[in-house]
Amino acid sequence: MLGVVGVNYKSSSLQLREQLVFNEEEIVELVGAMRKDEPDAELVVLSTCNRTELYFNLPESCAHRDFNYLIGRMIRFKKIEDNARRYFYTYGEQEAVTHLFKVASGLNSMVLGENQILGQVKEAYRISSSRKNTRTVLNRLFHRAFEVGKRVRTETAINEGASSVSYAAVELATRIFSNLSAHPVLLIGAGETGELVLQCLRERGSEHIHIANRTLERAQNLSEKYKAEAVSMQRLPEFLVHCDIIVASTSAPEQLVKVQEVKRAMEQRHGHPMFFIDLSVPRDVDEEVKKLENVFVYDIDDLEAVVAHNYEKRKGEIEKAGKIITQQTKDFYNWLSSMSLSPTITGLKVKLSAIIDEELNSLKNKLSESELEKVSKFANYVQGKYLGLVVKNLKKLSNNGRQLEYIDMVCRLFELQGGDRN
Repeated sequence: MLGVVGVNYKSSSLQLREQLVFNEEEIVELVGAMRKDEPDAELVVLSTCNRTELYFNLPESCAHRDFNYLIGRMIRFKKIEDNARRYFYTYGEQEAVTHLFKVASGLNSMVLGENQILGQVKEAYRISSSRKNTRTVLNRLFHRAFEVGKRVRTETAINEGASSVSYAAVELATRIFSNLSAHPVLLIGAGETGELVLQCLRERGSEHIHIANRTLERAQNLSEKYKAEAVSMQRLPEFLVHCDIIVASTSAPEQLVKVQEVKRAMEQRHGHPMFFIDLSVPRDVDEEVKKLENVFVYDIDDLEAVVAHNYEKRKGEIEKAGKIITQQTKDFYNWLSSMSLSPTITGLKVKLSAIIDEELNSLKNKLSESELEKVSKFANYVQGKYLGLVVKNLKKLSNNGRQLEYIDMVCRLFELQGGDRN
């Protein structure tokens, strides 16, 4: 059984997504515990600011494990209330394949065609595959997803223009402040998203940018590249006083901007407005901050208005991308379905070869070496012809392996192992 369970920005609140964020250590722990129960299961967890998803392939022996069981494992691991189940979506078999291909292509992202998600899918796969938690099916599925994501971006204009949350954040800032060069900016976090924010800020004319990061060296490297100023996290309260725009983008498990710090900063700013754009999940800015006078806080879900505008500009590319995804889903699922035929085809070859070998052995003392060789060649020729005919018709009758009753019938006819599944 191939499938996916998960939540994203469409199905659940930011509060729930914060609770369901998995770091690498937690992914390894969750998947390891699940594979103790189901050693043959294949599992990949994708966790980003906008989604947490569990992709899985369970063998027939695990078929009793349904979607609710998998969702339950995730929410129990995170110690979340059981009513969170209702916010999860589930896709099985072909729908799961299409879903992953859409995710990798950026069609399922808040920002249509965003580029970061493909790298995040690759990282999720790396975490599981490097620990042998994927096998034939998920290995092939994720590698095909990488190809589809690349093709969609190459063959369509889905990611032209604003193709990241970072761009949307800076777009929002320009709506608030028409002239970014006149307003100092504090960027908290110097990861990939933070760097994209820096690029966009510079493109929009921002001149006074300060970068705070847990690892000061990383902040210094970015500051040299983008002509900004690196500051230590300990100086955060100081720069809250001096900066009008604060963009937070970290993977910190705890809140970095406390309401008391902002209160003190606002007293020194004499009520001058302060704007926070919090791109982090979990959020870096205390929720109580938005209750302060002249303090405005936007989180990642507040970017939807900006995103909607960019969606309208590029939605014509969705149909082109959809055609690629539809064809690639069909190709992958044909391969997946045909896998159920492989044991039967292999069994047929072994069975017919054994019969031929037995008959040739009985003729060894009755025929000359040259005669035996001719008979052997003819037997192998006939075997190939009839095996090809059986396989061809079996693929056709079983809809390339989807209708198992025809596979069972052939197994019983030729006395192959697995002929009596019932």
